[in-house]
Amino acid sequence: MTIWEARLSGKGQVTIPKGMREALNLRPGDQLVYSVIDGQVIMTAKTIDLKDLAGYLGDPPKGPSAIADIDAAAVAAAGASVFETSDDESSDVAA
Repeated sequence: MTIWEARLSGKGQVTIPKGMREALNLRPGDQLVYSVIDGQVIMTAKTIDLKDLAGYLGDPPKGPSAIADIDAAAVAAAGASVFETSDDESSDVAA
């Protein structure tokens, strides 16, 4: 385990040490997510590839799931209206 130190600026900013940026493969423009868990700060790159998280939480309690099962669970958890777009109004604004 490598430990880096940084100093908090008067504006509440911290520069991520070069060695840590290199170890985490962080590049200018990458987005970061900070979480506080049990008094510790956890920093995660928001641009992380989901494949890198495979197995992070351990084996699923009911075994591997098919993509269709995962999609169904997401719809059930978030609400079907979040995924339903057929009644969305079109926009004149170019993306």
